[in-house]
Amino acid sequence: MSKRFSIHDWQAKINEQGFDQRLAQQMGMSNDEFEDQVASRDIGDGGSSFPGDESGYSPAAAKARDYIETFRKEYREMSDDQLDEFSVEIINHLLDNTAAQAAAKVFFAKKGI
Repeated sequence: MSKRFSIHDWQAKINEQGFDQRLAQQMGMSNDEFEDQVASRDIGDGGSSFPGDESGYSPAAAKARDYIETFRKEYREMSDDQLDEFSVEIINHLLDNTAAQAAAKVFFAKKGI
């Protein structure tokens, strides 16, 4: 028995391919890099591919925690105006990344903002 053509299945496949390609382009990755580094992640591999979830104990997460501790020590000595200026610059720098933007959206959505 032959399988019938389904326009819905076909359209879903086309839309998914287009999304992955657009996301890879937005992230500045080739399609192969995207496949290897993003699309191939499995939720069951000990990490989470969902923004806003606990990042585990990866080297990158550990390095981020070290930087956060350094920031906390340094901005204790800043005035309120300096702290505001510093915070805006850091946020603008960190949000220049699609994964960080997605995490920020999740953060604000959880707060109802």
